Amino acid sequence: MPATPQDQLIQTLETKGLQFHIKAGNVKYKCTLIDRATHERRKAERTNSSSSVSSNSSSSSSVSSGSH
Repeated sequence: MPATPQDQLIQTLETKGLQFHIKAGNVKYKCTLIDRATHERRKAERTNSSSSVSSNSSSSSSVSSGSH
């Protein structure tokens, strides 16, 4: 059975997303429309991947004590 246009749209949104550009004045925006479940899955993959960088930096401050 051939896929309906709705099925094709859903498949596109789940795989690569629908990309389009918006131009406002001198600024051009690139937008990607994706399925919510796909977004959440990709977000979880980035969070759990070893390539995601977690910065647990500690800051130290030095206090100088001097007489005025």
